Amino acid sequence: MNHTFASCSKCHAINRIQFEKADKAVCGKCKSPIQFHGFVSEATASDFHKIIKLSDKPVVVDFWASWCGPCKMYGPEFEKASRQNTNAVFLKVNTEVEQQLSQELGIRGIPCTLFFKAGKEVGRQSGALDSQSLVQLIQKI
Repeated sequence: MNHTFASCSKCHAINRIQFEKADKAVCGKCKSPIQFHGFVSEATASDFHKIIKLSDKPVVVDFWASWCGPCKMYGPEFEKASRQNTNAVFLKVNTEVEQQLSQELGIRGIPCTLFFKAGKEVGRQSGALDSQSLVQLIQKI
């Protein structure tokens, strides 16, 4: 289980990426480079729904916005946690872009981290965390 899932920003194909190849990952469909921050990938609403259904690992999702100060502080900690825990898939969803998904999931404040297992939400945490606290939460799901 030494892999993660990421969506191609160009064609939105879902790709299974081996961790050791993440720095050179390309889309299996259109061959465009896939960008990671740590082992975190950006997701649209459609990408999010596909990945939580497809993933054989827990999925950890950071809902954030570019204007949010705590989100800016949390981002590097979220990325650090992704490098420390390869037993989960890490996604970021921009609430400014994906407003309907945020409403659908009842996101009331950001940053907000949601945890999914087998396609279902199994937990959520509001506010910024340090990487160690986030890793500990992941280990409990």
